[in-house]
Amino acid sequence: MFAFLFVDGLGLSADPRSPLRQLELPTLRALTGDFSPAARDAPGVAYRVLDANLGFEGLPQSATGQTTLLTGTNASALLGYHQGPHPGRRLQELLREQSLQVWAARQRLRVLHANGYRQEYLERLRASRRNMFSAFAFAAAAAGLELLPLGDPRAVPPAFWPDPERSGERFAAMALEHDLVLLENWSLDYSAHREPERLNERFTELDRFVRGWLEAGLEATLLTTADHGNAEEPWHPSHTRNPVPLLVLGPRASTVPPMGSLADVAPWVRGQF
Repeated sequence: MFAFLFVDGLGLSADPRSPLRQLELPTLRALTGDFSPAARDAPGVAYRVLDANLGFEGLPQSATGQTTLLTGTNASALLGYHQGPHPGRRLQELLREQSLQVWAARQRLRVLHANGYRQEYLERLRASRRNMFSAFAFAAAAAGLELLPLGDPRAVPPAFWPDPERSGERFAAMALEHDLVLLENWSLDYSAHREPERLNERFTELDRFVRGWLEAGLEATLLTTADHGNAEEPWHPSHTRNPVPLLVLGPRASTVPPMGSLADVAPWVRGQF
């Protein structure tokens, strides 16, 4: 009944050049108060603004940001610096011990890592001598969850949805069948780094995915947030120090407390079970 849509590389920006200001994005704009820099609440909606810098200088990175989201422990403070893109040994240990996926499996909750992967990609990752899994995928494997190939009926493509509304509806239906279902969407960060000319498509797909979730009208809760900024400033290829949005939709939205950091997310999620 609880779904976690992780969006890699989505920060907030008031710059008029930002896609957040240039594009329509009607669903996300309405839910976030026009991507407000301040928290807001409405019936069935909670919106928070999170610091992704974790108390350290430099640009936030994926491994430490995602590990912090999944564990509630400041991973940059653990290491003394930001780390990315893939978690190294110390972060792997933390994910094995404290990640939401491992915790949920120990509680015998019904958990699904919904990402679909190309089979050749999975084989390449498993054959690598160093960890090439993201923190979300590593935590799923550490919890004993299956990493599903594309085409598996239990899987959702993680990006480039041909029918975003339908994908959002499917994700909502999966949430009804599980206690916790997670989906890692990496398309914004990927496009910001490699094909910024297609970022507008990626933002629109995300907006339509969330619309599909809402239109499904199911009694499940959606949490979506990010690890660091990037795609909101496509005029440069780097991550940003901008805050990231957190959005909760559904019955549990009324229980969301004040939040200010990525480290605030996992403790709240655990408290929902």
